[in-house]
Amino acid sequence: MKNRIIFLGLSLLPYGIALALPCLLFNVVPIAPTVNPTHVYAMKGAELTIFGIIGLLFLQIPAIGWFANPIYGLCCILFMRQQYKFSAIAGLASVIIGFGGTLSAFWFTLPADSGGIAKLTLNQPLFGFWVWLAAPGLLALISVFRLVKMPQHPKKLTET
Repeated sequence: MKNRIIFLGLSLLPYGIALALPCLLFNVVPIAPTVNPTHVYAMKGAELTIFGIIGLLFLQIPAIGWFANPIYGLCCILFMRQQYKFSAIAGLASVIIGFGGTLSAFWFTLPADSGGIAKLTLNQPLFGFWVWLAAPGLLALISVFRLVKMPQHPKKLTET
């Protein structure tokens, strides 16, 4: 139990750090001539988490990446319940959905404000994004190691 708590903490630590770090750099694309076309905006992880929920409410395609967060939560629960196979699958799914959903913002613009003056396009992922993806990836990797090291139960021989 003690090792699982330590490993869970090692996984939650980068997740928490990623909430404070700048994760994605966006270009502000003007629709009206009042906005500076060279303006960029770096969003922190906490902002992205909140705006991801709002993006889901408004059916924004890149907000699909937000689903990596609850899947990561499921991964943590499964890891603590020693269901390492499903924990590894959930962790890998979290990384894939987080990566694919978030990087789809390269192809889809996002609204930048309520007035429709500008839109956001993804310029590049920053260090916080990779730290965010490392959290479920680390727990998935630990789950795979636990599966490999887990003793195999010998099949019972039936006597007839």
